[in-house]
Amino acid sequence: MLLSTEEKSQIGYDTREKNSGSKELELCEKYGLTQVGGSQTKVDGTNGVDNYSIKNMGGSSTQVHLTTQKSFLDNFDANDDVYEFVRMFCGTQEMFDAGKDRYTSIEIAKSYPEIYDAFESFLNENKLAIIQYIISNKSDITHVLIKDTKKNIEYSLTTSEIYDKCKECYWEILKGGIHLRKAPRKSLFHFQREGKRGENKKLIRGIKTKNRFNVLWHIHKELFI
Repeated sequence: MLLSTEEKSQIGYDTREKNSGSKELELCEKYGLTQVGGSQTKVDGTNGVDNYSIKNMGGSSTQVHLTTQKSFLDNFDANDDVYEFVRMFCGTQEMFDAGKDRYTSIEIAKSYPEIYDAFESFLNENKLAIIQYIISNKSDITHVLIKDTKKNIEYSLTTSEIYDKCKECYWEILKGGIHLRKAPRKSLFHFQREGKRGENKKLIRGIKTKNRFNVLWHIHKELFI
């Protein structure tokens, strides 16, 4: 049976609520942590010394950070070309209203090479700072714990171990996503635009839009293997 966009969105919402609620609590209790959570912190569980970010993962990756374009770039010393790359890559409501959903990285590289080059330089110059930001933001995360819900296996790394793993990694800018990879082309993190569709915005060219242009980062299970 084919599901509607709204039905798929509801299933995704219900899964995220369960993963950040009862399933997260189970892991906190197993590891002797007090569940924290909430929108104002990245800390999901703590023992008073170590602060854990906890992720339940049914596939190869899961969301680790979601924010606006401005909030993401305001945390770094980004120039106007970097802001413009993110604006074009993720899109804006004004751009969408004018008939253009977004620009792919290929389109940006072809028509605006100086903007593409500026963003590539930004990624390389801020690699570890970006990873620190999307994992911890302003929270003092010391560990990341994930559970592979299909195989019922748990993995844990300290943030220091994660940063060490990322030092020799490289960025690959693909058409619709930007990946931090280790050889041979194994993704550890990736960045995409949120692209969500919802019901609480007006219908534009047959598409209901909601937070469609935000910056979304995923963390991959490959990081822990």
